[in-house]
Amino acid sequence: MSFSSYAHIARYGFMAVIVIPSAVLFVRAARALLANIRRAADPVRGFFLLSSDPVDPETVAPLPLFHTTHIGASRASDIRIRGKGIRRFHLSIFYHNREWIMRPEHHSMVWLNGTQTEESAVLKHGDQIGIGRCVLHFIVDREPVDPLRSAPTDTCGHHHHTAWSGVAVLMTIALQIGAMLIVYFGMRGTDTEPAAVFFVAVLGAVFLFTHLVSAIVNIAVKPADPIVLQAAVILTTIGLLMQARLLGVSRSFPSYLEGYTMEAWHRSLKIALIGQAGAVLLALMALTAVVLLTKKTNLLETIAPVCFVLTPLCYAATIVLGRGSETHGAGLWIPLPGGITIQLTEFAKITWIVTIAWFFRIRPKGKQLVAFGAWGVLNACLIVLLPDLGSIMILFPVTLVVFTVMTSEYLLSLGILGIAGIAGVFLYQAVPYVNRRLYGWISLWDRIGDDNRQIVYGLQAVSRGGLSGRGLGNGSPGGIPLASSDMIFAIVCEELGLIVGIALIFFYMAVWLRGVSGMISARDGFTSAFILGSSTAILIEALVVIGGTTGLIPLTGVTLPFVARGGSSLLAKWLLIALLLGVLARSSTLPFRISQPDLRDEESSKSTTPVNA
Repeated sequence: MSFSSYAHIARYGFMAVIVIPSAVLFVRAARALLANIRRAADPVRGFFLLSSDPVDPETVAPLPLFHTTHIGASRASDIRIRGKGIRRFHLSIFYHNREWIMRPEHHSMVWLNGTQTEESAVLKHGDQIGIGRCVLHFIVDREPVDPLRSAPTDTCGHHHHTAWSGVAVLMTIALQIGAMLIVYFGMRGTDTEPAAVFFVAVLGAVFLFTHLVSAIVNIAVKPADPIVLQAAVILTTIGLLMQARLLGVSRSFPSYLEGYTMEAWHRSLKIALIGQAGAVLLALMALTAVVLLTKKTNLLETIAPVCFVLTPLCYAATIVLGRGSETHGAGLWIPLPGGITIQLTEFAKITWIVTIAWFFRIRPKGKQLVAFGAWGVLNACLIVLLPDLGSIMILFPVTLVVFTVMTSEYLLSLGILGIAGIAGVFLYQAVPYVNRRLYGWISLWDRIGDDNRQIVYGLQAVSRGGLSGRGLGNGSPGGIPLASSDMIFAIVCEELGLIVGIALIFFYMAVWLRGVSGMISARDGFTSAFILGSSTAILIEALVVIGGTTGLIPLTGVTLPFVARGGSSLLAKWLLIALLLGVLARSSTLPFRISQPDLRDEESSKSTTPVNA
């Protein structure tokens, strides 16, 4: 039997070791989310409010506190108080940076310990908050809580040594072994055979290091989310497999290039693989440190103002220094010494998410909304100047989702969506790059041209693959422009099948479900907003790529996370995963600064006391 025949048979094995883990991780993430939704109504333990009425001092009622508690006359408020002078959203009490903070809303009359205040204030045990004729006493309860309620559970999916986790890990190892075998034997007897051992050695080193780092994270970071980590590892494995296949399997020496030698060609193949594998190794080397730093410190909150400034600077630097091919979109690659290029727009997505998490950690006031709107418009203009349609199609939905969830301003969200639609029409008419992209998509079934050729060829590849694929190395990626980056999903579907393509979506969905679950149980607004924004960004980017490849939406030029070729993209996505893991792993307790003499002894006067949440 030829290699083509073996690859045709082996596709069923690849299907099994990809589809089964995707189903396992997706189901576990969905079950954990449902469990967290049921527990979402539970208030923070150890802190509460006591409500009293000066007219009737004997009437006292305890009121629960959540990590962000809205008080006002609106039905949407967590604590509803009606009366003369009480606004719909009158007051917010939220947990941030180991302190409980009270913030009156705009033009709201609030008293703190008998003094009217319009500014935010840190709450201490026994503080009295006056709203209308109602007085709320802030209470810190340091009595032991029910151990059954505070015991760790599996609702967040943090138990590492379960049978299903073992299945996913074993399937990942089987996938990696199969990847090395198919690459090695696929290169035997071909023009790329001299590089076969090198390819397998590089893949083996990356796969081994991946498991080593995963083990270190699971031991050093407790609880580290196994679903997010395993999904990222499997997607990266599939990406390295596909890149090695496109570089070395079923390749012929381009003898038509005058003066190009076989040795130079082999060297270029090795350099391309090292670029992809090196990005993974570099990201994994920093993974544990970033996760621990994010978990144990307020790093992201601290650097949020820096990210606010850094985001437009990344886009401006790309406009000035970026290089690229005009026929394939924007010039987003900034050349560095040594022939290396970096794509700052990939890292700008992370600084964007940190910034929106900072802005929407609590319900922003009017001036804050205006400041964020001006910042957003500035960045949008810079992105249009690049031009980079893909970034807009990712960052705008992420921002809208975080804004809507964190503020509950549904009407304003609809208004923003309408303004975005009008801006989209203007861009279509004013920017040639956007016009070509949209026109190529609209005329997809009428004509084939340079504007939609990629989509047509991609759809043909998906159709050729069917449900189970043609086998690795049996596809025809050579006729698809940018097959290793923009159109990698079509190659996956052609050679591994549409079922595996759907499994990839399940991996991204598992990461998003873990993000939503973590957002529900998060301790403060910034944590909630960052978890929601980062997990949503990964899912939306994947859906934008898959939708563009299959003709469901215009082709954008962004790359499939963890799978497509691109060192900057891989580094940025693994950095985002590290930050997400660190934030998700933050302790289930609320460390609270105790500064009242009656709540501390002399030995702990400068310490913080964790209160179970």
